[in-house]
Amino acid sequence: MTAPATYPSLHGRTALVTGAAGGIGRAICAALSAQGVTVYASDRTLPEAQSGCIPLVLDVTDPEDWAAAMARISQEAGKLDVVVNNAGIYAPASLEAETAEGFDRIMKINQFGTFWGMKAALPLLSEGASIVNLSSIGGMVGYGGTFGYAGAKWSVRGMTRSAARELAPRKIRVNTVCPGVIDTPMFYENDPAQLDAFLETVPLGGLGKPEDIANAVLFLASDQAAYVTGSDILVDGGLIA
Repeated sequence: MTAPATYPSLHGRTALVTGAAGGIGRAICAALSAQGVTVYASDRTLPEAQSGCIPLVLDVTDPEDWAAAMARISQEAGKLDVVVNNAGIYAPASLEAETAEGFDRIMKINQFGTFWGMKAALPLLSEGASIVNLSSIGGMVGYGGTFGYAGAKWSVRGMTRSAARELAPRKIRVNTVCPGVIDTPMFYENDPAQLDAFLETVPLGGLGKPEDIANAVLFLASDQAAYVTGSDILVDGGLIA
């Protein structure tokens, strides 16, 4: 078994992770905490406590929630070094089947939530800070049946690149991680009849693990990625190679 990578530069830093209650978000919180990071683990409902993590209720679509969260972090920690905008929903639907309500909901959480995660955190971000936004392979290529989700995840990549240029003078880096098919409840929202066929297209085979995404986030958050900004890190087993 390969020993996990260590990032000494992360020790003692403070991070905020959204969508921390389960799946990828929970794995990211655990990975950051294991590196000595104080992690504010946020979700709409109070996330289950994890070692080294501070549970925080936060609805990413609510500007007032963001203001309250930043006020608390400012008072308790004084600054933020890492922001991971992970909160998101899938809710697959085709252009024909998508509704106004469904499209609005997915954009509010996946796109607007990421916008607020960057904007609200700015006053607390220190020089050398890292923002990691979760996009998707669905934000890299077109897939039928994921119209709203794809639109939001493409937008996340666009916002990330714009922010990377704007914040570079402050030495704040902004990147995306783009997961492929990962073993979380989100994957099983796809048509059950298509799951096996979908997995057969992954060159490395099978589903990725939430920890695979967390490892990419660790790298981008650390000083080892000091010259990486405006980039997309694909973690997809070669699916769109």
